[in-house]
Order: sequence, then structure tokens, then C-alpha cells
Amino acid sequence: MTPSIMLGKLPSQSQLLRRVLLVVIALLVVGIIPVLLPFAHFSTHKCQDRRLALTPQGTESILSPTTNRLGVLPKIIHQSWSTRDLPSKFDAWSRSCRELNPDWKWVLWTDEDNLNLVKQYCPWLLEYYLQLSSEIYRADLVRNLYMYIYGGIYVDLDTECLRPVDELFKLYHVPTISYNASDEVASMDNAGKERKAFFGRMGTDDEFDHSIPNAWMASTPGHPFFLLPLKSVIDRLSRNDANTIPEALTGPVALKEAINMYGDQYAHPGDLEVHLQSSILNGMLYSQYKMKHSIEILPYWMVFPYSWAQDGSAYRSACSIGSEEYDRENCKQLVTADHKDSFFLTCWSHTWSWEGHDPNSMKNVESKLI
Repeated sequence: MTPSIMLGKLPSQSQLLRRVLLVVIALLVVGIIPVLLPFAHFSTHKCQDRRLALTPQGTESILSPTTNRLGVLPKIIHQSWSTRDLPSKFDAWSRSCRELNPDWKWVLWTDEDNLNLVKQYCPWLLEYYLQLSSEIYRADLVRNLYMYIYGGIYVDLDTECLRPVDELFKLYHVPTISYNASDEVASMDNAGKERKAFFGRMGTDDEFDHSIPNAWMASTPGHPFFLLPLKSVIDRLSRNDANTIPEALTGPVALKEAINMYGDQYAHPGDLEVHLQSSILNGMLYSQYKMKHSIEILPYWMVFPYSWAQDGSAYRSACSIGSEEYDRENCKQLVTADHKDSFFLTCWSHTWSWEGHDPNSMKNVESKLI
């Protein structure tokens, strides 16, 4: 006898649809779990391959750095203010940078954005971040994260752009690339060879504590130098040694000390990373820790041709916005006549105070440029 084959009832169309949906949901869950795992243990988090989920103005398309982008400088201009409402002069100076660099992505970070950035990418830092006594300390500190996580340039809002910034990086053979580029980086001749950070000298006295302001900085992503200021603040807060002025804890004085430490102890590839591996910052390190990295201090006329510290400066009356003789165009003419290679001009508004913003300085930047 031929054995009979029992056939079950064929599933209905709705049953098939439910099964397909269950399979799709299962695949999504399997795909989502690896994405969520880095959040469970920050020690595995490398700040890589992560789309920015924050909402500061201009960040809609920014990708966090990936391993094949550490040797190039993304075209991102980072600026920060307490809110989205910029005082009149700040807005005008900021627009000068956007207009001269139309293919660079402009990002304005607020105090709230900065806090969310720390929460998302560096939750282990949040405890120390909140211990800082005011927003000026936090604004100083977090710009190190802009550079490390994203790269690009940071520019204080009282800085006017005089020339396209691409020309500056060409002088130092550092390739720049669109902020949303990805795969084409691998084919660039100079990509991946070196991580490079840039700072500007102010004035001609190299020993002056404020001679390397943190008002301007630029970097390829993942440069380990920017973890040094973070470690310094963490260490000082941990031993209750942070009761000092902003300049000395998170500002230009602290920056100069970190640069000197870097040059003296950690410029050799791998040395700084080995030092950081035993600290809370270990989770921030990239796997390419032996990739060469260096710092370039630009001559004063490139970034800070006008120094607030030089009382006898020929530019002081025309360039200081606190002066009754301040004249934007005359200031630029004076500077470029002496220094045709200047890319930026900072007017040193000094709007910050320990408690927030200095009322008198705010009046200077709230009036329109003429």
C-alpha cells in the first residue's frame, strides 16, 4: 500500500503576513543589540561609527569619526554660545566664517547641547563636568570633545575670518574633507598617515601663560592630545584642587601647560595612549594608538594678529571692541597691511564671567557692527 502523506492546512494570507512580520522583528532585534552594547560598558566605546543623535544647530548630518578618517580634517566649524540667540556682533563675525567657507558645515553648540554631548559620548565624565563651578569652565572643557570626537576647527564667536581656511591646511599638507564624506577617504593619498592638531600663538612672548589661547583650535579626529586636558581636570577635581580661575583649570593657561607636557613626554606615537590606558579615559582610545600624531603651533599673525595683552599694540584702539575708536574695517586693514597671511582676527570681547556673562562686555557685542 502506498503510504499516504498528510498535508496540513495551508496558512491563510494574514497568517503568512504575521510570520513575515515576526521574522522582520527578530532580525531587527538581532541588529539592534550590537548597537546598544557599547552603551552598556563604556570601556568598549571608542567614539567610532556613531551618528550624532543630538540637535545642536547644524549637526543633522554629522557623523562621528571612523577609523579611516583619523588622518584627515573634516570641514566642520564648531562654535558655542549659551543659547541659539547670538548677539549682533557675534552673528556678524560668525557669518564671515560661514561665507568664506561655504562648503564647511557650521555647528553652534549651546550649553544644553554640550551637556547632552557629555551624557551621550562620555557618561563617565558627567560627574566631573557637573562639578565645575560655572558654564565658562564647561564651555572651555567641552571643546576638547569637539576636536577629539569630530575634528574640524573650533572658533570663538568674537573671531572674524579673513581668508578661506582650506588654504591654511594646504600649507601644512593636511587633507580636508567634506563633513559627510565616508568611503572616499580611504582613497586619498595622504589619508591615515598622521593625526594633527593646530593651535595659534598670541603675541611674541612664548613664556607668557596666555600665549596659546583656546579661542581657536583645529584637529583631525581622535588626536590623543585632547584627552590630556580632560585628565587634568578629572585629576584636580578628584583631589579637591580645582578652586581656581577658569584660565588655569580649563582655559588658555591650562592648555599651554598641556601642550608643554605633550611635547616633553608624549609626542612619540603610543606613549600618551599607554599613559591613558591606566586611567578612566582608556575607553576613549582608538585602536590605532601607534598612528603618528603631532601638534603645530601657528605663528601669531596667522590666527591672533591682535593681542589683548599688548598695551602698546598699534591695533588696540581700532580692534578692541571695548574702545570708543573700534572700527571693524580699519582694524582689518591695519592687520592685513602688516600680516597678509592672517586667516583670522580675534577681537577679544571677554564676555564671560564666573557667574555667566559680563554685562558691560555684553553691551559691546550686542550692538551692531558698522
